[in-house]
Amino acid sequence: MKQKTKLRKLKSKIEGITLVALVVTIIVLLILAAVAINYTIGNNGIFTRAENAVDRYEVASDKEKNELNEASNFIDEYIKINSKWNLGKTVLEAKELNKPFENDTIIKDDLLNDVKVPAGFKIAEDSKTKVEDGVVIEDDVGNQFVWVPAKTGDGTIVHTTLGDITITYQRTDFGKQDGIYDDFSETMPTDEESSVNFNGGYYIGRFEAGDKVSTDAKKMRASGDSTSNEVSIKKGQAPYNFITYDDSKTLAEGMSQERKYKAITKLVSSYAWDTAINLIKIKNEDYGINSQQGNYKDTTFQYIDIEENEQTKEKGSNVLVPTGQTTAVSNIYDMGGNVWERTTEFYNNSTTPISSISNRGGDYDNNSSVTPASYRDSISNMNVNVYYSFRIALFL
Repeated sequence: MKQKTKLRKLKSKIEGITLVALVVTIIVLLILAAVAINYTIGNNGIFTRAENAVDRYEVASDKEKNELNEASNFIDEYIKINSKWNLGKTVLEAKELNKPFENDTIIKDDLLNDVKVPAGFKIAEDSKTKVEDGVVIEDDVGNQFVWVPAKTGDGTIVHTTLGDITITYQRTDFGKQDGIYDDFSETMPTDEESSVNFNGGYYIGRFEAGDKVSTDAKKMRASGDSTSNEVSIKKGQAPYNFITYDDSKTLAEGMSQERKYKAITKLVSSYAWDTAINLIKIKNEDYGINSQQGNYKDTTFQYIDIEENEQTKEKGSNVLVPTGQTTAVSNIYDMGGNVWERTTEFYNNSTTPISSISNRGGDYDNNSSVTPASYRDSISNMNVNVYYSFRIALFL
């Protein structure tokens, strides 16, 4: 009996201790929970610290990215400046770098038009930075060409300050000669067709062809002068006249070999001539049919002669002037007058032998209202005189 009583008392004690312990345990757990919660989500808790750490990481990461970008840009600029070759991505950038490109390279003008620069050429210092204004390339001795965007068929879209236009590589009847266009013909050269479609355009000589030898001697060409003198495409040159069609074609095609271009040069075709006029018309709508600013009898203007003296060409006079001083639109000169320029287009009227070829642009002894840039004239390919020269086109 006593034994049972002792067991009951012991059990009661045990139960009492367990309840107290439970209460204490709960209190301790609550305290720990409060501490844990505060440590976790309080102002200085784990979550806050974690959030702060994320923010600090993102700031540090952005700072690191910016520093890496700055370092990368510095390296790129250093390479661009110190490279032998032009690494510009835009016409403006390439112009400022003033270096030739190692390979054929596509760059962008200010309006995001593509301009393909041939290997060995640079953007000229006086080039414009929009296609419509005339993007000029230059070789290592200063010969210059102007980019003309074009394709055959449906043409190519060109972004201009007046909106998008389409330029097609084609012959054009500009409507000035009352149907005489039908008397001229030319099949599109396959090499030109392939080149303009692949590259999105071609280059036309910025100036009439010049005679470097005569220019260096400070004289204009005369009858009997050599037809093997080096040809140049620069401002202030003696126009390369007194030359047959065949000789002008040989000189044009030989220029790329002489200068070791990777591109090819050719006597300008009617396709290249007319397409260039359609580019110029962006800036001067009636250029093709009304070139009053040309060197003609009925114009008066100031010019620099072959001896580099300032002169005045009076109205009614007929004086031949050096290249690069007339009809300057879209950075292309002389197309509206100075001397006639031979092309590879033929005149095939039934009364005229097929050996007659097309001459364009008029000459300084004509009236500008009659012979603007689009005007077509015909002459025997063997004719040699002061009024006839030529222009060169370049294809990549």
